[in-house]
Amino acid sequence: MKKILLLGAVAALVLTASLVAAPDQQVLKGEYFWTYDNTRGDLKATLTPTGENTWDIAFDFRFSGEPHTYKGTATGSLDNGSLAGTVKNENGRRTFTFEGSFDDGRFEGTHAELRKGKERSMGTLWLAR
Repeated sequence: MKKILLLGAVAALVLTASLVAAPDQQVLKGEYFWTYDNTRGDLKATLTPTGENTWDIAFDFRFSGEPHTYKGTATGSLDNGSLAGTVKNENGRRTFTFEGSFDDGRFEGTHAELRKGKERSMGTLWLAR
């Protein structure tokens, strides 16, 4: 009886741990540069895998003293190679794209805003582990 109870407790613990375990997120930190008004700021990107080389992404940063989180998706490698994606601002009315590449764990790229179907360059960004 003790063995059955012990096995049941272990199975419940394993099941609970698997349900609470967070996805294999990657957190990168760096900086953005906004060409429009020469603004620089800290940038954090949290990437959550959704498939092979596909990610949900959230960019956290401050702009004009206010905190922002832009969310979207990205496709590509987080090691060496290209990464690109699209994010929306908090109310979903503005869409931004980013693209660039990783080299030895450091991402360097550009970001743009989509307006009336056209990309308007907004600046650069870099991220690293």
